Amino acid sequence: MRRTKIVATLGPACAQEGVLGRMVQAGVDLFRINTSHGTPAEHEAYIRLVRDLARGLERPLGVVLDTQGPKVRVGELREPLEIREGEEVLLGEKGIPLSHVEAVATARPGERVLIDDGRLSLEIVAVEGKALRCRVLRGGIVSSGKGVNFPDTELPIPALTPSDRRTLELAREMEVEYVALSFTKGPEDVREAKDILGERPAIIAKVELGVAVRRMEEIVAAADGAMVARGDLGVEIGPYQVPLIQKRLIEICNSRAKPVIVATQMLESMVNSPIPTRAEVSDVATAVRDGADAVMLSEETAVGRYPVEAVEAMARAAAAAEGGLPIQVPGLSPELVGQVPGACARAAVAVAGDVGAVAIICATISGWTARLVAALRPRIPVLAATPREEVARELSLVWGVVPLLIPATEGTDALTQVSLKAGREAGFVRPGDRVVITAGVPFWTPGTTNLIRVVTV
Repeated sequence: MRRTKIVATLGPACAQEGVLGRMVQAGVDLFRINTSHGTPAEHEAYIRLVRDLARGLERPLGVVLDTQGPKVRVGELREPLEIREGEEVLLGEKGIPLSHVEAVATARPGERVLIDDGRLSLEIVAVEGKALRCRVLRGGIVSSGKGVNFPDTELPIPALTPSDRRTLELAREMEVEYVALSFTKGPEDVREAKDILGERPAIIAKVELGVAVRRMEEIVAAADGAMVARGDLGVEIGPYQVPLIQKRLIEICNSRAKPVIVATQMLESMVNSPIPTRAEVSDVATAVRDGADAVMLSEETAVGRYPVEAVEAMARAAAAAEGGLPIQVPGLSPELVGQVPGACARAAVAVAGDVGAVAIICATISGWTARLVAALRPRIPVLAATPREEVARELSLVWGVVPLLIPATEGTDALTQVSLKAGREAGFVRPGDRVVITAGVPFWTPGTTNLIRVVTV
């Protein structure tokens, strides 16, 4: 059983139920919708497509709605423009237009401007009203819509644009499982989004800015999970620090029992190739060995020629990486270990190892117990028995967790029986097997995990 989850991005290349069904069979656990592309009506149609597919397959499939964020882009140009090394050009008013002219306000001479994922590099020479005079350090072609990064500047642009607020409203109305918050700068951005969303959907904070790297612990504490968004992150801080930041963010999330996704360019060659490169397979393996809950496909499935093959390759690479030595994780933070649910999770994993259990069944109303147990990376399946469909879909993102829908039964014996029945029907439990069960009394109350039981089926 592969324990690392796979997130696939929806797009024109795969947005047909037949293709999506094959992708799920190949290993997809959640679908991401990138709201930087398409209209709100198209995003809603994608969500409905996933819901219909999940009903047909009778399995929980999560949806991640990714906000566009305050991404600065080149505005509308009549035609592409070539700029050459050594030239001076204007960015902003009366020059190369910017989607957020307010970016000019805090920029200073000597700071860098990168265009098209860093392919073009400029240095600010002077601020001239609502424009920046820049010297071209590395030239190339500038065209409409290309990304513009200010790696040395903290931009005065709010994390939530009007478009993002509409996306959050859609996420709440459609009851998606996760919102990925682009260009998160700090915990205050997460709190602002939570004020709009309420308890659900859960928020995945995307770490892709230099300021976010410096505040990772605060951001993870405020959010429900995180994403290593390596595209803009690599432009902002340079590619050479990305592996270290990836490892550190994964450690922070693991210790807090919050899911973490590694994203961007994981199997990029498969946009046009039916097989991955060796380096790409190694990249997936590194993310898995670092302790990521999930790995993500972007262009590979959204616009690539081989969306199903990309999922198959990702699943094989992740499974192979899991097949070696146990994945080393930092363990739960002292704060969590000092609480009863965290202590029970640690004890359940230890007991399961001692008695040779084939699975740990977590009876959960919120998903928290299952996340705590999974954060310890046990070598046996974590079966999350829950009466709530939305919780089952949320847990589709969490490493090693198999969500099982059960009726909300009262009483330890009744709960044990319905949980074991669900485990047997899913093929994880057989007569004669030992299973460790965790639950909380009073039953179905969030945060009350205080019971561990060993059962022989």
